[in-house]
Amino acid sequence: MVTFLLFLSFLLNIVSLLSIVLLYSRQNRYHNVEKDQKRTIAEIEDIISSYMVEMKEENDEFIQSFRNEVRNSGRGIHPEENNQESTSPDLNHTKWTGAGYKRASKAYLQSKQTETKPIDQTAEMHEIHEIPGQDPLIQKVITMKKKGMSLEEIAKAVGKGQTEIELLLKFRQIM
Repeated sequence: MVTFLLFLSFLLNIVSLLSIVLLYSRQNRYHNVEKDQKRTIAEIEDIISSYMVEMKEENDEFIQSFRNEVRNSGRGIHPEENNQESTSPDLNHTKWTGAGYKRASKAYLQSKQTETKPIDQTAEMHEIHEIPGQDPLIQKVITMKKKGMSLEEIAKAVGKGQTEIELLLKFRQIM
């Protein structure tokens, strides 16, 4: 009987040692995963902060170029002629080529043109329900809504979702 109890004791000691080793390895695995997550979070924060710094620099450059264009338009210089001079040589940035910049430039040029148009031409524009510088899709949706079409019909006609058309009209306060 003593041998049986001695054998059982050794067996329980071996099982307990194996369970301790197993638990220790799992603890180390979770500890390593935690370190990896902290490192990933730090990398993501660095990426986001560098992106935010880059966006801030681009916004500052855009504001500066816009101010230069406004100053140059006041002197009678065309923005196309002064495009090379408006970027400061001490900044090592790429040239603006994004769609947002092109859209802003186009809207600015159109606003300059509307200021110089005679009153008769602007009255004709309002009779047609077109606002200069406004997206043609928005004009089309507004025209369809004024004709009394439902949201479903407008969405099908322009190939957009009903929710998108509804939001567009709500933002324009037409609904």
